[in-house]
Parts: sequence; structure tokens; C-alpha cells
Amino acid sequence: MSATPKEEILTSLPLHFSTPFASLYEAPQHQALICQTLAPYISIEAFKEIFSTCSSLVADRGIGRFIFDKRSLRAFHQPSMEWYFVEWKQEMYHAHGLRIHRKILPYEPWFKKCVEAGREEIYQKYPEAVFDKLDIRYTASIEEALRV
Repeated sequence: MSATPKEEILTSLPLHFSTPFASLYEAPQHQALICQTLAPYISIEAFKEIFSTCSSLVADRGIGRFIFDKRSLRAFHQPSMEWYFVEWKQEMYHAHGLRIHRKILPYEPWFKKCVEAGREEIYQKYPEAVFDKLDIRYTASIEEALRV
């Protein structure tokens, strides 16, 4: 069972991939790929498999906006976040020009604090990374993420 309620907009979008951990939708009119987590915890192996599929879709579909809906997560895993920031985002930027990232965090305040601390650690550890070239914003919903 999904820990994240399915937003109405997702019912009208093509579903490209689904596992017990995440579903990938495309919003073609926005050149957007939406990765919605479905589980409270995702192992780094499953996480990388999901993002491998995201990579293929970004390349094949000309995706210009990536929306990562993490509202189902109840565990924060720094190694996954670091891989996502340092490896995946940089590869998508350099290989495909993907620079617009929208994130939807779980409602728990502690999760946001973990993200902030983890992000700061990554920025300190990898000062040469492309983070300043990316447009990263946090939103409250998928619909908002498609608008801003």
C-alpha cells in the first residue's frame, strides 16, 4: 500500500515504470518526469535502479524538468542522497542539460532538517559540483512543481 496519496493529476499522466518503491510518470506538456516514492524506505540498490530508469527516460523523452516526490519516505539515507546529488544530477546536467529539479518532501520537520544538513555536507565535500547551475526548488505538490 502506498504511503503517499496519489494526486489527481497523476491519473491523467502516462505511467512509464512502477515498483513497490516508486512510480515514474511523464507530463509531456511540461517536458517533466515525476518520480513518486511509494515506500517508507528505499535501499540504495533499489534507489539506483529507479534512477537508472529515470536516466533512460530523461535521455529518450527530452525531459527538461524532474520532480521528485519523496512524501512517502520515513527514513533519510545520506549515501543515497549523496549519490543522487553528486552522481545522478551531474550526469543528467552534463549529458542531457537537465537543470530544473523540483522536490516534494515528507511533512515531518525532522526530514527537512536532515535534508538541509545533508545538502550542506555535500556542498562542503564537493565544492566543484554543478549545484549552482541547477534550478532546485521545494514545492508542496506535483501540480505546484509543474507550475514553478
